[in-house]
Amino acid sequence: MKKWITPKTRTFLIVLAVLAFIAVLLIAGCDIGGVKLLARDAASTTEKRIGYLADCGWEADPATEQAQQILIPDHFTAVYEKYNQLQRQQGFDLSKYAGRNCVLYTYSVVNYPDKEQTVIADLYVYKNQVIGGDVHSTNLNGFMIGLR
Repeated sequence: MKKWITPKTRTFLIVLAVLAFIAVLLIAGCDIGGVKLLARDAASTTEKRIGYLADCGWEADPATEQAQQILIPDHFTAVYEKYNQLQRQQGFDLSKYAGRNCVLYTYSVVNYPDKEQTVIADLYVYKNQVIGGDVHSTNLNGFMIGLR
């Protein structure tokens, strides 16, 4: 009796199933190993960006949203390299976007424990996807941390 599924066919079906699973994860958006995989338009609206920040543990005030076009430089200075180290620690890498324009969205964070500080969340968005960000204090001796 001949087997209807050959080893070659079985391998093909397994690879196809894995690729389909990965496609579903990318389309739906999910969190793998602390890195948020996002659907293509995951940052296309204020509501989605606020939701992304909420997924990271930050409550941001949508009424404080500010947006500005910025150019990620072709060549990083030492300061920009240090900032990109923070981005890499959270699964982003701004060097992939060197020379490109993106939108920097800024929000006031309302759930930071120290209410005496003004705390801001920044999201860098390219083609409706978050490509970087941080949470920082505007105080003179403030802080800057990753989104998570």
